[in-house]
Amino acid sequence: MNARTQNGMDSATRRARLAWHAYDLGNTAVEFAIPLYLTIWVVSDLGVDARLFGLASAISSWAIGLSGPYIGVHADETYSRRRWFVASVLVASLLFLVLPQLPTAGQPALISVVVAAMVANYFFQLSSLIYNASMLQAASGANVVSVSSLGLALSFLGGAAGVGIMQLVVSGRVVPGVNGRENALTVAALIFLGCALPGFFAERLWQKKNGRIVPSSRGLHRRIAELWRESSREHKAGWFLAGYFALNSSIMGITLYLPLYIRSVTGLEGAGLLAASAVVVAASAVGAGFVALLRPTGPQVRRLVLFGLTLLGLNALAFSFVATLPQTILCACLHGLLSGALVPTVRGAFAQIFRSEYQALAFGLFGAVQRLSQGLGAALWPLAEAAQAERSAALGVAAMGILALLGVPLFARSRFNTLPEVVAERQ
Repeated sequence: MNARTQNGMDSATRRARLAWHAYDLGNTAVEFAIPLYLTIWVVSDLGVDARLFGLASAISSWAIGLSGPYIGVHADETYSRRRWFVASVLVASLLFLVLPQLPTAGQPALISVVVAAMVANYFFQLSSLIYNASMLQAASGANVVSVSSLGLALSFLGGAAGVGIMQLVVSGRVVPGVNGRENALTVAALIFLGCALPGFFAERLWQKKNGRIVPSSRGLHRRIAELWRESSREHKAGWFLAGYFALNSSIMGITLYLPLYIRSVTGLEGAGLLAASAVVVAASAVGAGFVALLRPTGPQVRRLVLFGLTLLGLNALAFSFVATLPQTILCACLHGLLSGALVPTVRGAFAQIFRSEYQALAFGLFGAVQRLSQGLGAALWPLAEAAQAERSAALGVAAMGILALLGVPLFARSRFNTLPEVVAERQ
């Protein structure tokens, strides 16, 4: 192979990895826009009942959790991940773009807004599932956990930048007369679409037919069961996902209680509370960036997950007893640092305990657990809203710390200390 060909391959790999990271950079704009702008617009400005919108949101998450594994195994066996990714990105972007333009007068119009929002959210989450399935191709010989962590670090930074841009738009400082919360959705959709576009054309990210997959004639459900038993036997994947459920539920719960608790302890409101939240997001980006630089392998990944999850739980318990502003900010930053390091580490490790040719199925299952744990966080939200007293919010944070500690023995039962250094086949 001559140098020119070798350089071409390197260039293609580089473009694929940049395209994969670009999606992470942009998708968090939508992740942040949903709770910060969409929910407030629909519930506060349009007057939709909060419980109804919460139920619709939960149904959207449950739908992707239930259908994700089936779409995933179908995309794997038909070599159609790229088509699913392009379609889901375009549908989600289009719906988020048209949402602010829909009529809102009358109950039927409000129902159409809620339905459109939930369908947009479904396809947005589906695009994330397929995106994660391309992690091994994006790594292409590099440390998978490191690539995953760099993506999440960019995600935090992109989300913060996206919120800043959206806030400028809704304040009316960019376009005169454009100042409603709903216009943030237009900005988020454009950022998301722009960052996802490189992935449409990065050939190295997507499957090529190589004969390694032989579709089962016994139906998708049986195929999923066969592959799950294989991963459970070799790597104890069930214990891994149980640990991830505890981890993600704890992080989601603390995320809900955190601003309420900071406000009750420190009295921060408005810009001060937003600044404290921004510091936590920055700490999360630092945690993810640290793991990206560390490039942990199998035994190191195990130690990082078990030790980090233990610290996350103990920090939450300590957090529930703090009484001053410096202590509160310190514990909040430690939470951001640890969660920012743990989430991409777990994501990268899970990619390596499933067959490389069945990554969409793997992340369909991973996403199902993620949606269930987010559902637990949604169930905690009424309690968090009622936790106006300092002690009530403190008990919520402490409970999430205990939940994190329960995840330690679950992760310890799985076998990811012998993870292979997966090298995606150059396609």
